[in-house]
Amino acid sequence: MEHEIFHCEEADRFWKSTFPGQAGFGPAGYSTPFGYLRRLRISNRVFADDVQFEGIWKRREGLSIVTSQPYILPDPENGIPTEKEIDGYMKGLDFVWSDTDRGWRREVDGVLVLDCHPRNYIKTIDEEIIAIDVQPVLLPGFDFDSIVPT
Repeated sequence: MEHEIFHCEEADRFWKSTFPGQAGFGPAGYSTPFGYLRRLRISNRVFADDVQFEGIWKRREGLSIVTSQPYILPDPENGIPTEKEIDGYMKGLDFVWSDTDRGWRREVDGVLVLDCHPRNYIKTIDEEIIAIDVQPVLLPGFDFDSIVPT
């Protein structure tokens, strides 16, 4: 787990805080704060998310990145989708599984989605599959403007 989750009953959003000095605070590339926020931006574009950067929280233990996202009501009995349901969802977005990359790859815009285990998706009461904590990256030679929005 890389986040603490907070919710206010009056709000329809959840707030997520990375653990101090951990997620988003690595030495280079996508694990830096910039890389962490870049992944969120890519995810918003690819999956039509509404994850918002709320700020940096200066805590006694170190810095945390704080984001918010809309509340998603999971199916109370089957809130974690099966691998087959995830496969159908990702293929519906024109992704193809890559054994080499160990993730879902979309050639048209160079998006590679990693960390795609079932707990990083939610199945809603309407049986919609939603990616909530996958790790999208852009392959070399592609930029944000090349991403095909969902």
